[in-house]
Amino acid sequence: MTEPIRVAPRTRGAYRTITEALGAAPAGAVVSIAPGEYRESFRLIRKVSLVPQHGPGSVTVAVPAAAGALSVAAPDCRVNGLVLRGVDPGEALLRIEDAAGLTLEHCVISQGRVEVLGSRNHAARPDQPVTDIPLNNDLAADLADPTAGGVLVARRSRLRAARHTALHLTGDALARLDDTAIEDVEGIGIAVSGTAVLRADQLRVHGGSGSALRARDASRVLLRGSGLFGAGRNGLLVQDAAEALLTDCRVENAARSGIRLDHTARAEIEESTLRDARLSGVEVRDQARVTMRGVRVVGGETGVRLRSTEESTLLHCAVTGQQGNGVELESGADARVRGVRVARSGKHGVMVGEGSRGTFDHCDVIATGFPALHVGREAAPRFRGCRVFDSAHDLGVFEGASPVFENCVSINVGSPRLPGVRRGGTEPGAPAPRTRDRAGDGGPTPPPGGPQGPNGPQGPAGTPPAPAGAGARAGAPAATAADGQRPDGDDGEIEAESLTDLLAELDELVGLETVKRDVGGMVKLMQTVRMRQEAGLPAPPLSRHLVFAGNPGTGKTTVARLYGRLLHALGLLSRGHLVEVDRSALVGEYIGHTGPKTTEAFDRARGGVLFIDEAYALTPAGVSQDFGLEAVATLVKLMEDHRDEVVVIAAGYPGEMSRFVDSNPGLASRFTRSLLFSDYSTEELVSIVEHHARRHRYDLTDGARKALGDYIGSMPRGEGFGNGRSARQIFQRMTEHQAMRVAELTAPKESDLTTLDENDLPDSTS
Repeated sequence: MTEPIRVAPRTRGAYRTITEALGAAPAGAVVSIAPGEYRESFRLIRKVSLVPQHGPGSVTVAVPAAAGALSVAAPDCRVNGLVLRGVDPGEALLRIEDAAGLTLEHCVISQGRVEVLGSRNHAARPDQPVTDIPLNNDLAADLADPTAGGVLVARRSRLRAARHTALHLTGDALARLDDTAIEDVEGIGIAVSGTAVLRADQLRVHGGSGSALRARDASRVLLRGSGLFGAGRNGLLVQDAAEALLTDCRVENAARSGIRLDHTARAEIEESTLRDARLSGVEVRDQARVTMRGVRVVGGETGVRLRSTEESTLLHCAVTGQQGNGVELESGADARVRGVRVARSGKHGVMVGEGSRGTFDHCDVIATGFPALHVGREAAPRFRGCRVFDSAHDLGVFEGASPVFENCVSINVGSPRLPGVRRGGTEPGAPAPRTRDRAGDGGPTPPPGGPQGPNGPQGPAGTPPAPAGAGARAGAPAATAADGQRPDGDDGEIEAESLTDLLAELDELVGLETVKRDVGGMVKLMQTVRMRQEAGLPAPPLSRHLVFAGNPGTGKTTVARLYGRLLHALGLLSRGHLVEVDRSALVGEYIGHTGPKTTEAFDRARGGVLFIDEAYALTPAGVSQDFGLEAVATLVKLMEDHRDEVVVIAAGYPGEMSRFVDSNPGLASRFTRSLLFSDYSTEELVSIVEHHARRHRYDLTDGARKALGDYIGSMPRGEGFGNGRSARQIFQRMTEHQAMRVAELTAPKESDLTTLDENDLPDSTS
């Protein structure tokens, strides 16, 4: 066996730098590196292995700012146990070039992203579907002979503290991640585009301001035994003609949807758990399609929301504890649903919206706040062998709907309306009535108990009013009429809300005293403007566009959403919804792409608020030729042409936002007011953790509160600190620790299940 080439700056006969050693290393050499920090950058042009002499973590390669990324340009290279650290988290730190291969083991990569490059290939969806791709392929052959683009294999490694994205696969690149973690990304955890293929086993993506994983173009993603936790947007976002396969995965606490599919995307989700997404556990749009088998969807506003005209499939899934609807089909959607259990929905268990179809076989709907089954105008679903349990109402049908019911039954339902079921329901275990009936052909089904129904006035087709507190939550948009439609920030009409209630909601937010005062002042000014207009007086010049300057997690998006609702309540915006975008949603990848892309995003915000997160990324410092400048110019013109239709809020770091506004005279004249979002104090962060605990029915002991204050007070407040997002992540880790502790009890009491104490706090090193 050939002796390794040694790197040791203070040892005679050894090379002083890694670069010098690589220059002398033949193909297949092993370079052994003495402990220490090496400030250099290098390019692997031959097959070599870099290993630390004294084990993982003992060698740090700190790449200087002007040195450029570490790069791999040869097949089958290996890096084992090194710490790679950059200077600018928004720049590439490690780049695997086209036709090169790298294996990372026991490595830590921070302050910069990893790029795996492939040849540009914008072909349509590949012939081989994602379900035919072998997940167990270790890519050894591809590493040795990378003919299909750059190849990365990462095992037991960590990527952290990057900006924009931690790992980016482009073209026809390949990657495999085993027992690897991605943490604290200001942006997207993993971005996959082109025809790239990502395989991951026991991948963990924690936090981040964007989606945990985004697949675009015709890329494919395969995840097994993996977790996407606390994403600032979607847990998994699949767009264009991309495909995803999830097996035995967890997607938890996404700030938007757990899994979202757009355009013609496809996804197969098997034996996975999707928990507590802010909007939907699964959301399917456009002509996308999902197949779900044995999936648990817990909590959130909506469990499964299908808005695609393509048929999706749900088999033997459980959808429980949503604040709104359990399974929701909208605007012509179609679905095949079999053996699905929907329980404890704040609104409808199954909501089939206007013009939608769907077949529901042998499904159970249990304990809903609104009628368990809702059928909208011109909808034509088929329910076969379905059962409704423990609900006040089993069915609400709009005029013009034509549902079909076969062998369906209501059990312990106060006002049964399913065809063939007597008032009061049937006893558990009784045979279901063998009926095949079509409802709604001659108008709305009459409400039970006369025109008023048993519980007072009702909405169309007998839909009852929501029980007190049903489906409600702080900051949620108001529900609309009983057709079940509701806005999610992208579309849908928003019902007018009380200005007093909205201002009270603003006042209830933790901290942000200066912001709340400024917004309240603007509301008073706009009230005066509206009164002058109603009196026939000219309105004074008023710019409603705002700059929100603050660090991540300081409530900018929350306040932006409230601001739109306030303007709607004032009659100054027709809808008041919020459309959230960033550079990737506005800037194209080739000449002529940016203008239409920016216009499309702006048009979606018509009547509401366009919220541009990390807006400064549109005008990168020191770059004179960038598509982002075209996006800014397009925005300026659109803001002028539609000045009364859209409010634009540009958000980002305080130091960067001044440069953004000054980059274009049109921006400076339109963004005349900035709101500063200060970091939360320790006491405020403790209050945020307590808010999350109350929402999820946990109680903190006095000792836990004191220890929590000490823990938060000791946290470094550097650039990677997430403010409210960090508080949410602390709460999540506390519940994980509590679950491990309670699992060891033989017969836990209810108080054991709901109490968080000081032992549940994260370790100081986590």
